[in-house]
Amino acid sequence: MVESIANKITSFLISNKAIEEKESELYSYAFSILIAFLINISAILIIAYSLNLFKETILFLLCYCPIRQFTGGYHADNYKRCLLAFMLLYIVNICFVEFVFYYKLDYLILFEMIMSYIGICFLAPLEHRNNPLSKKELKIFKRVAVVLSSIVVFLVWIGIRYNNAYKFIYYVASSIICIFIMLIIGIIKQEFGGRV
Repeated sequence: MVESIANKITSFLISNKAIEEKESELYSYAFSILIAFLINISAILIIAYSLNLFKETILFLLCYCPIRQFTGGYHADNYKRCLLAFMLLYIVNICFVEFVFYYKLDYLILFEMIMSYIGICFLAPLEHRNNPLSKKELKIFKRVAVVLSSIVVFLVWIGIRYNNAYKFIYYVASSIICIFIMLIIGIIKQEFGGRV
């Protein structure tokens, strides 16, 4: 479905001479990625709205999405699996954060965040099999991933001091944990030849 829509958009642009036919593959791929991203984000926001966690989810996504672009990690084999994996990750994340919030287990989420941050610093970036990076790109991606993750960790340490911001801070902290989980799953998938 995603590829079909992307191909139709690309064909429309070619027929209106907005792009050249020799660029069709690139545009079709870019539109596929954009459409899949919009579907994923929309699904997560619908879940968040239905659970009355819209603001928390916006904060989570604002931290998660930019860092994830530079860390890499698990990538599903198709767009349906990608959507399902992201929704599953997010629902498990909600359960974890709500559990931590309900029982006031600050130390647990802070410990998990710090361990995940250290893991990101060591493991990122994890290359996608279809998009290998040069040595220069690997260094840049690592630097950006560490800087963005460091900013998030710093914001959590500042925000945890304010009682009225706890729940929001838990969701921000959980973004680092989720990114690390995606890195670990990506490494496992690579080790088992893409069968995970």
